[in-house]
Amino acid sequence: MLKRTHLVNKKVVVTGASSGIGLETVKRLLEEDCVILAAIKPNDKMPITHHKLFIQQCDVSVPEDLDALFTSAIKKLGNIDIFFANAGFAYYEQFKDKDWQHISTIFETNSYHTFYTAQKLKQINGQRPFQFIGTASAMAVLPLPGYALYSATKAAVHSFAHAYRYELEKEQYFQVVYPIATRTAFFKEAGDSPVPWPSQSAEAVASSIIKGIKRRKRCIYPSKTFSAIIILNRFLPFVLKIYNEVERKKFQGWLDKKGS
Repeated sequence: MLKRTHLVNKKVVVTGASSGIGLETVKRLLEEDCVILAAIKPNDKMPITHHKLFIQQCDVSVPEDLDALFTSAIKKLGNIDIFFANAGFAYYEQFKDKDWQHISTIFETNSYHTFYTAQKLKQINGQRPFQFIGTASAMAVLPLPGYALYSATKAAVHSFAHAYRYELEKEQYFQVVYPIATRTAFFKEAGDSPVPWPSQSAEAVASSIIKGIKRRKRCIYPSKTFSAIIILNRFLPFVLKIYNEVERKKFQGWLDKKGS
């Protein structure tokens, strides 16, 4: 019989918690009676309050801010049972202008912050059990036109998790979430891009994450459609090529609209 995680009074840290998937996951964790330290971007506000919810502003691309987040978590929560590295963003763009900082910024937020916090959690907990959850994306394995850098950052999380699991102790878990397009402000902030098909709500993703944490699943797929596409692509790879061609036309239309 598979072991399950009981979430009552678990001490949890969530990054990217002020909106979207992060916020909905925080809400669900509070319903499960967890104690949470929610990390939000500098100048952001947390839209909810709760007696078991602590807030800390944190720029996840800055190592010193992440160090401070862990220090605060130990002080306020006592320990960390679950860490959800969720913060991230995307560019929807034509990758043509050389700009080192542009590349570094998205990798620091989407990839490095996940690697660093996973390492930090392991260092703090030693051989003590924990669950670490990183947000990848369906684009980690099925990249889309216009999202070259974003797909690369999420593929890095995907590959890192598969290798790093072999360095963990018994009862230490590295779980990865693969959301499909999620109906949040994500795509507007990425460049007012069209929302790929299929899509789902942040609430649906959060619900899958909670189930995945309880079941200690290595890979959490909130969309059954995406799971089916992965299997289908193994036998009928031309289907994905057709899908990518549809997305390429959307991307070209977006470029034409922008005047690029």
